[in-house]
Amino acid sequence: MIEERLNDILKKLETKSALRSLKHCQGMVDFCSNDYLGLSVSNELHERVLESFKKIEKSGSGGSRLLSGNHPMMENLEKQLQDFHQADAALLFNSGYDANLSIFGCLPQRGDLILYDSLVHASIHDGMRIGKAETKAFKHNDCEDLKQLLESAFEIKGQVFVAVESLYSMDGDLAPLSEIADLCQKYGAALIVDEAHATGVFGHNGVGRVQELGLQNKVFARLHTFGKAIGGHGAAILGSDTLKQFLINFARPLIFSTALSLYDIVHANEAYKLLRENGENLRLSLHDKIKFFRSEIEKVSQKYSILNSISPIQGIIIPGNEMVMKIAENIQGHSFDVRAIRYPSVAAGSERLRICLHNYNSETEITNLIKLLL
Repeated sequence: MIEERLNDILKKLETKSALRSLKHCQGMVDFCSNDYLGLSVSNELHERVLESFKKIEKSGSGGSRLLSGNHPMMENLEKQLQDFHQADAALLFNSGYDANLSIFGCLPQRGDLILYDSLVHASIHDGMRIGKAETKAFKHNDCEDLKQLLESAFEIKGQVFVAVESLYSMDGDLAPLSEIADLCQKYGAALIVDEAHATGVFGHNGVGRVQELGLQNKVFARLHTFGKAIGGHGAAILGSDTLKQFLINFARPLIFSTALSLYDIVHANEAYKLLRENGENLRLSLHDKIKFFRSEIEKVSQKYSILNSISPIQGIIIPGNEMVMKIAENIQGHSFDVRAIRYPSVAAGSERLRICLHNYNSETEITNLIKLLL
């Protein structure tokens, strides 16, 4: 019975061209991954990690951080993150997903209200679903809509939180963080900013949008992940020491999960050292690639709707799951790894090719990719 039910559900997905599957991308030109700075394939970083890894006594953590899994290297990394991102405290998590599950699942209490941008990541939604607070969405990047919701929240006896991403992973657009931060200050709301896709990409040496705009003191909590431009795995929540202690005591994904392996800690530590030394050159090189792509993509602007983005995330709207999959498969057939983002991952009618740019993409590769869309 259960096998039949599962198969029926999967068949329905297949008829809608929405069935997901795992694929290998070896031998293809990468226009898909979030490895924006190319650190996951950096020989320099790889050698640094291997050299540092030789000096530690084990590879795994062996338990949750509250039991046997804590290690001085983890605390040293938190201190480095605290300094690099100009925060009072930092707390490591196994992934950005775990971090959002933690902060939104345990921080807002019953009687509180979370106002969130309608395009925030699934991990924020799942965290809010676990939590006890009331939730309301505001229109994407719409400060006027947020202002109206904040004004109507005066009856809330508890705390109001506002949840946004600094750089959105599907549209590749930036949040109006300065305006949002000012509104939060005016109405006494605590602002939480997910910097996952902005880490390494914006701000001097890749510190992120919050610091680029000088908003550190206006943001209650920030999330930075290591799985994108940092080229590794893991995440950290930045905020006050009080917030850190609260999460240590109440964040279930932290309390009940085995801590990150020491290899992941070494990798993140060396990657951040590299950002301190050469992050600005890496970042500027990436933005040169973005500018070149934007000049080339104009060639197909009469044929497709191109999302406006100054980030490494570029989108070409091709409505309909079947059509966007057909075009993506044709591009993949020419050894370019470009993926289709389909409904329900994005709204129906806004299906798109999501093209990610990296330091290691050459101008020739970008030009040849655009030719396939002509």
